[in-house]
Amino acid sequence: MDGNDSTTLCLECGLCCNGVIFVDVELQQAEVQELRSYLLRQKHSEGLEIQTLASRGKNGQAKLPQPCPAFDGCRCRIYSERPKYCRQFECLLFKNVQSGRIGRAAASRIVQTAKERVEKVHTLLRELGDTDEHSALSLRFQRAAKRFEKAPLTDDKADIYADLTLAVHDLNMLIREAFYPG
Repeated sequence: MDGNDSTTLCLECGLCCNGVIFVDVELQQAEVQELRSYLLRQKHSEGLEIQTLASRGKNGQAKLPQPCPAFDGCRCRIYSERPKYCRQFECLLFKNVQSGRIGRAAASRIVQTAKERVEKVHTLLRELGDTDEHSALSLRFQRAAKRFEKAPLTDDKADIYADLTLAVHDLNMLIREAFYPG
């Protein structure tokens, strides 16, 4: 593979699977059954939890919460059986590398910047007492915001929360500009 190979970008990144870009992945009903069958054939659950959540008056939509339990480092443990949405999704950065609008090295720098911003958000959330690494980053930030709306903040916590708000904003701007295709 040469230095412009876009296929390795996903293995370097993983933001679409680790709870940074998405909160969950909607599953079609047939996918739920296929995924369960696959996991049974493998004789282990891969730690996957398929939630059925009622939403907007529907009977319920099966969803795979993010960060994906099948996400291991930057690899998918169920890659051959991954949901349709995961198969079809290509982030804007990946598309830009494939089309030649951005070079592979520049894309790697963007991924690295995004990961640094994610780590800053994680660190600030931990400083505020949120250690739930199994929830999407945006949900964790929303919970922190609600918690601090209800309780008075000490000066130290207020400063950390202000830093967190700015860090989430910086991360979201980068995600919107570089990764999200719409």
